[in-house]
Amino acid sequence: MFILIVGGGKVGSYLTRALVNQGHEVVVVEKDERKAKMLERLIDRQVTVVGDGCDPFVLEGAGVARADVVVADTGDDEDNLVVVLLTKKKSKARCIARVNNPANKLIFDSLDPEDPVTVISSTELILDVLNERVNASKYRSMLETMHLFGKGNMQLVKVAIPEQSPVDGRMLAEINLPHNSVVVAVDRPDRDLEIPTGDTVLHAGDSMIVIVKNGAAERIRSIVSR
Repeated sequence: MFILIVGGGKVGSYLTRALVNQGHEVVVVEKDERKAKMLERLIDRQVTVVGDGCDPFVLEGAGVARADVVVADTGDDEDNLVVVLLTKKKSKARCIARVNNPANKLIFDSLDPEDPVTVISSTELILDVLNERVNASKYRSMLETMHLFGKGNMQLVKVAIPEQSPVDGRMLAEINLPHNSVVVAVDRPDRDLEIPTGDTVLHAGDSMIVIVKNGAAERIRSIVSR
């Protein structure tokens, strides 16, 4: 099995060593060259591609199109989300994503109901263990509060920009989007998924992939279709 791991930190390094020892083909994308060299010294073989896993060309060069599994294991939830979005556009690979903030698990869960992302939240795993082991009522109450903390009505939506849209030809920074929304990618017809900046120009036919909260999706749709 060919497994592509994005993120060569401690978890990615130990995971790579375990998978290689099991006989799997593994490639690790790591943007820090120093970490990449440390990983290769750890397992005594060349497995890394130095580059940004959020760059579609880097992922292509690492072999995402033929991957059986892609593991998004950076320390940044937003980067892991982009890796999963790019993978689903370019590959049929099963996606596994590390989530640092449990609140973001809801976003990953909503990406693809037909082929869901396997989401691993170390925070929730620890809470589950504690909930099983700790019986004192005061601690149970505290843990329940922690478990619920940060969860909100968040979702990932894809908003198409129609013909004659008022945002056609405008930069993202010029559009007055709701404060409780973040554009994480722009999907253009017949082109790679683009990770936007404020200078990214939108065009009719594009789709914005946006994290929204508290009903912001309808506000965004009204802005692009006035």
